[in-house]
Amino acid sequence: MAWWLAAAVGLVTLAVLAVRRLSARRRRRLGRASYSPLYLDDEAVEDHYKFGNHTAALEKAVEERRSRSVGLWASLPVVSWFTAKRDSSQEVFVSYIQESEPISVVGMLLSVFEREDAIVHVRLRSGTVTPNRALVRELARRERDEGHADGVTLSEIGEFVMVEAKFESLPGDDKAQIMKAVYRDGERTAHLRVVLRADRLRSADKQLPSGQFQARCLGKITSWNPATGETVLEHPIAVFR
Repeated sequence: MAWWLAAAVGLVTLAVLAVRRLSARRRRRLGRASYSPLYLDDEAVEDHYKFGNHTAALEKAVEERRSRSVGLWASLPVVSWFTAKRDSSQEVFVSYIQESEPISVVGMLLSVFEREDAIVHVRLRSGTVTPNRALVRELARRERDEGHADGVTLSEIGEFVMVEAKFESLPGDDKAQIMKAVYRDGERTAHLRVVLRADRLRSADKQLPSGQFQARCLGKITSWNPATGETVLEHPIAVFR
């Protein structure tokens, strides 16, 4: 328990420094990084389109990509006498997701999240957080109402997170693969457990890399257990190498 508390305190303290020093640069461009998809959940992308807050931005991104690929007319949804435009746009989007290469889908998704400032970046090994506007507003509200804003723990972040960490694979099965990352090097208590759908892995054998590997995981925190120091991110949208 002491190790977990030490890790949590370190993460919180550094989160405050990151907010104060980096809030002016929170809209930095994600496209500068080089990502290769290790895991991509097409259904999660589609669900985010249907039920998320960035539907219009995702539709625009698909139109832009289809226009560049095959011309302007291909970017316009075909609306029949019996099909509403909403349904047609959804069909175009789903078709793009299903037919495009994973790297194209990843690029589109990150581009939209960048444009919408929808991601909070977390580096587990250093315990630092780069906030988006929503998190900056929340910490400002906390400081105004409570007189202080000590920072934020991973389990408190309700936004999409891109967690960069050194992961290791744990025993899984043909339905689920699991990877784990500790908060700090050498501390084995506080950790993040990521549960993946095995059939969404991009490797030919549907297995995670053996040993330890550096990766970035995009998703939302689903639960945490303060007694064990375990934070869970179940069924992320994507994992990148």
